[in-house]
Amino acid sequence: MTAASIASAVAAGPAPATYLFVPGHRPELIAKARRSAADAVVVDLEDAVAPEQRPAARAATAAALAEHAAAPPASGQQLWVRINAAGSAEAEADLAVLGELLTHARVPKVTDPAQIDWVAARAPRLVATLPAVECAAGLLAAPAVAAHPLVVRLGLGGVDLIGDLGCDDSPEALAYPRSVLVVASRAAGLPGPVNSVYTRLDDPDGLVRHARTARALGFAAQSVLSPRQLDPVREVFGGSERETAWAREVLAAFAASGGAATRTPAGDFVDLPVAERARRILSRTG
Repeated sequence: MTAASIASAVAAGPAPATYLFVPGHRPELIAKARRSAADAVVVDLEDAVAPEQRPAARAATAAALAEHAAAPPASGQQLWVRINAAGSAEAEADLAVLGELLTHARVPKVTDPAQIDWVAARAPRLVATLPAVECAAGLLAAPAVAAHPLVVRLGLGGVDLIGDLGCDDSPEALAYPRSVLVVASRAAGLPGPVNSVYTRLDDPDGLVRHARTARALGFAAQSVLSPRQLDPVREVFGGSERETAWAREVLAAFAASGGAATRTPAGDFVDLPVAERARRILSRTG
């Protein structure tokens, strides 16, 4: 199987709704994250780790990757690594230690699909990358990056992007950047992008507003910084009971009509595009 076909298979599987970040130099936190209900754990070797701590972080991450490969979790939880920026000396050092173990790489500050090739050349088992768009140049390159065969999803690096654009973190300021990623993802046949972290850890209401704003634009997942952020995010991206009930009613009406345009008992118009939307909702919520 080629790298492209493997990546396509990864993309076709269930797409995580939650990505829990954990600092790579804290093996006890890596272990705790891997016991959590997160759909994916992202071990961070970049922003969360001071340069002098990175050798220890690489060793702890290598141990976690080896353990994950030897005993994949029954839950299907994915284990990702956020390496340092492709082409940097720190990323070279990351991949010198992890290259033979790394299968899923979160790649920061991506502005060119060639950066994915750079990582792949140093990680022969790589099957999936999740590039983070964190600057204006990354936004302009998003369609080309999304089309790379090893890219299974795009992510928004909101904190860095805000700094690069000189804007604030309001929904209005981020509406266009988020929409760029949604359109690029859809054009490339990828799942909806991953929203940036919400840094106010003791503000669950703000977290939900942050997630709902992104979901309304077409995002389909959220990065989180703490296990206690998982449940509020899953409520948003996992689909509400009301939405799931609506989808089931739509599909029941559409099936009863033999695939012809119809209406639900509640009075909602149903045709093929509406039925497809309902199927997407149920594929996400079960």
